[in-house]
Amino acid sequence: MTERTRTVARTGVRRAGPRARPARRMSGFTLVEMLAVLALAALMMAGLVTLTNSSLDDTRAQQAALYQSQLTAAATRLIQQNYTALATQVTTTSPVIAKMTGSTYQLSTYLPNALSGTNPYGQAPCLLVYAAPGGASPVALQALLVTEGGRTIPDSELGYIAANAGPGGGSIQATNNAIGAAIGAFGTWKIDTPNPANTSCTGTKTGTGHLASLIFYDGTQAQNVDYLYRVAVPGNPQANTMQVPIVLARQIDYAACTQPGAIAADALGNVLNCDGTQNLWVPQAAYHWREPVADEAALAGVAAHQGDVRLTVATNRAYAYNGATWQALAVDEAGNLALGNAHNVGDPCPPAPQNSAIAPASASTTLVSADANGRVLSCRGGRWQTQSEIEPASSLTGCQIVMANPNGAGDYSACTGQPATNFQSGDYSYNGSNGTYSYTFRTTVNLTKPGIIVASTWAHLNDGMCNGPYGNRGQLSQSIDITDSGNHNLGHTESQTPTLQDDSGGINNALAQAGTPGTYTIIVTTNWATYAGITTPWVSSFCGQSGQTIWNTPVAAGWTINSYY
Repeated sequence: MTERTRTVARTGVRRAGPRARPARRMSGFTLVEMLAVLALAALMMAGLVTLTNSSLDDTRAQQAALYQSQLTAAATRLIQQNYTALATQVTTTSPVIAKMTGSTYQLSTYLPNALSGTNPYGQAPCLLVYAAPGGASPVALQALLVTEGGRTIPDSELGYIAANAGPGGGSIQATNNAIGAAIGAFGTWKIDTPNPANTSCTGTKTGTGHLASLIFYDGTQAQNVDYLYRVAVPGNPQANTMQVPIVLARQIDYAACTQPGAIAADALGNVLNCDGTQNLWVPQAAYHWREPVADEAALAGVAAHQGDVRLTVATNRAYAYNGATWQALAVDEAGNLALGNAHNVGDPCPPAPQNSAIAPASASTTLVSADANGRVLSCRGGRWQTQSEIEPASSLTGCQIVMANPNGAGDYSACTGQPATNFQSGDYSYNGSNGTYSYTFRTTVNLTKPGIIVASTWAHLNDGMCNGPYGNRGQLSQSIDITDSGNHNLGHTESQTPTLQDDSGGINNALAQAGTPGTYTIIVTTNWATYAGITTPWVSSFCGQSGQTIWNTPVAAGWTINSYY
């Protein structure tokens, strides 16, 4: 019995033959295939849901980044416009907080009214403004725009949001950040303690899974924008400040122009202004100080306009172009100092009235000039004065017959005659207590600068008579005094003869006195007295070789008074 026969015998059922078996197998394969398709469809739906959720997360992250960027821009404007007040209120540990609304400084002031108070994760913004560490002056502000509350953002999304949240974007991540530091996108900055005062705007402090944008401002740096405002922006002068060099259109120096106030540059990059008076492209005033040249000879080969000034490198001398030639300013290439011969010794300095367009010299400077003779003058004590030389200032020479001989005498023919016949009045005086007569000569000297007065004087007396009578006795003295304008005696000298009997004699005096600018009086006093044989006035004579009588002058005096600088 075969295996098949045994099977049929046990069951009593005859199995189909080989031809029916393919139909059953085909029907079973279709069902399995349907199950496989359903399984694949289920997997695809799960993936599609995951993909859809991932796309929604990405969109949420994008919107959170845009929201944070808007808030950062608003916070920056808030800090810039309130810098002065904030700088006086904050410290490195005590901040000023700015909420969206409901605080002294509000972020909403710088945002559209329709903007939500939370980001797509339900987190609320809070601006924490501290003083930057380091104690800079002026005070630098370091602010963090953080988020509080809401859903915790996973690290995988924090990095994307921080990288797209604008300048200073960052976050407080969970991974490898046990201290809870705020870290900038791609590690560009890090603050270990983002909230040292443990303060908040909502009652829930910021922490892991939240955003943080760093803002730094010291009151001086410019806001980086890609446009320049044509009008003033209150509280934001940086909006009108160009952050890169401006390249100007090229024009030619002193060429014609038609738009006064326009600005351009020449081929060398020097700034030109369209001058409305001349209608020319005029280099700016500072441009008249042109580029230096090697030496004086090189000046002949450079372009020049009247008023241009150039420096020679060889000697560091300045030259001005007068329209035809280059003229040295004060000191030329050979070291010669050229001063205008414009002043005289004793003239006031500076000139009066002073030119109002010229600033007066300060107390720490000295004015220097020259006179028509080339003498160097300096301004001292309000007067132009010469330097380090002795020069005559004034001179006076005189001779006076104090007592004339009525018979005529030719010994002092060049002297001035006796001024009066009364020997007790006018220039004469008499001291009855000692029987002394005096003749006084006075003159003044004016010093326009510190100088010296020198007085040289002489006097002569004759009391002899040819052929008598004899026994005539007399004596002569003379003094010099110099006084100032206050009648204070500054100098004195005197001399006298011995008693002369039937004789003649003379004396000489000299007195020098230094003085400051001012007026001085020189007093020359000639004194005489008689003791026997003669009285004032008297006549005197001597015998010539042939015994003849030769008349001479009883009393005469003279002087030479000079002043020097």
